[in-house]
Amino acid sequence: MPEVVVIGSGYGGSILAARLAEAGLSVVILERGPRMGLSDLRQSDDLKYLQKTIELVVSSDNIGFRTGTMVGGASVPMDGGSFRVPQRSFDATDAQGRRYWPESYNRASMDPYYATAEEMLQVRQFGWDEIPKAGGLFAKMLDMVGASCERARFNYTDCLQCGFCAQGCIYDKKTTMLRTYLPLAEANGAEVRAGAYVDHIEPAESGYAVHYVQDGAAKEIHGDRVIVAGGGIHSPALLLRSANHLPGLSEQVGKNFNNNGEHGFIGILPEGFFGTDDYSCYMGSDNSGMLCFHWFDEEGFTLHPGGGIEPSIFAAALAAKDHPSLPSKAWGLEYKRFVESVYPHRVIAFSSLGLDPGHRSVILKKDGSVDVKDTGNRSATDAYLDRMESIVFDIGKQTDIALVPAVPRKLSGTTAAHLLSSCRMAERIEDGVVGPDGQVFGYENLYVCDASALPFALGVNPSLTISAMTERVAEGIVTNG
Repeated sequence: MPEVVVIGSGYGGSILAARLAEAGLSVVILERGPRMGLSDLRQSDDLKYLQKTIELVVSSDNIGFRTGTMVGGASVPMDGGSFRVPQRSFDATDAQGRRYWPESYNRASMDPYYATAEEMLQVRQFGWDEIPKAGGLFAKMLDMVGASCERARFNYTDCLQCGFCAQGCIYDKKTTMLRTYLPLAEANGAEVRAGAYVDHIEPAESGYAVHYVQDGAAKEIHGDRVIVAGGGIHSPALLLRSANHLPGLSEQVGKNFNNNGEHGFIGILPEGFFGTDDYSCYMGSDNSGMLCFHWFDEEGFTLHPGGGIEPSIFAAALAAKDHPSLPSKAWGLEYKRFVESVYPHRVIAFSSLGLDPGHRSVILKKDGSVDVKDTGNRSATDAYLDRMESIVFDIGKQTDIALVPAVPRKLSGTTAAHLLSSCRMAERIEDGVVGPDGQVFGYENLYVCDASALPFALGVNPSLTISAMTERVAEGIVTNG
């Protein structure tokens, strides 16, 4: 029997597996997706291929949420942005004035763990010569309205700017779990079992029994410790499937889900806008190398350019039928002329991320499948979007750039990849699912350590904060035994 069973191999699962194996514990990793090597990755938008690396969880009201689904998790298809969370995010409070994060978590206490993760993932700030033109155009737009932005930090080395980051880098320029923590885990004896879908967990005489299906066969493995690291949707779903066996679980499981305030925009640049003739919007790294904190302290959101340009154009066309810069429909001669005259040389895309508390919960439907349900309480989300959109649309007016949301407001967060807080960390079981040490309230040696444990939206890409939090949880397990 292994001492540790880790469920999931993304940032949370791989890092904990590596640190615990390094400390001499026997570790088995269960990953529902396939194991793919560099030669298996492709520069392709073919849906059959994309389903090997990304799962699209579609809610009952047709909102899509992207999750990693292969060995290495979301580290393989993510866009590489790696940021430390500003102190304002740690200080965020709810309507009652209660701080979301546990008291012991702040920027100063997390900085050593950020530093460790940055070293492992080779995070660095892009040089100006590495910024794709989309990033430069975004920076120029902001400069025209007196707003600041800066080069972003990435876990890329010598990026070739091919534009296929989200498909997995075939050139091995991205420092994923496959290059860092997973090899460290396996070098210290950890075993990875791919294609292993975990159905439920139940207490055993010693530790926990983990029931899973692999190659069509039902299997069971016991661990003294179990780490749940399936991400913002699948971790709460697993706990909910296990609720009959874990009756003391917090009522907060699945609640408080948010998408990190993600909301996309499309911009149609004026003709001749700073030499766009040699610009192709689909080229360059998916994240175009810049990040704007200009409005973060006062309004609680950041802006960053790039990513998903072609599907965003399609969505924008449907979302803004009456906008003069966009075709009335996404097909036919009108759309063809739009593509010929405007795309790709006059289109930019960017997204907001911000301190939105969200308005959804992860639940199980009657058939046992997972859903991300709208709670009906959108007031805080709408207030966040109102503040942010008013500023963005004013940028458009000042620069003569036609700015429109990539999707309608009611679909804000569609295809979101930042899936947070559904098993959030807290001081008390009344407020969250796990304590500051990552341990599930009421269940010794059962942990949740992934994006779902982050207590609140961050306003930046969460990958580095997941990594730093996991380094901290792992240190606590090793130190305290």
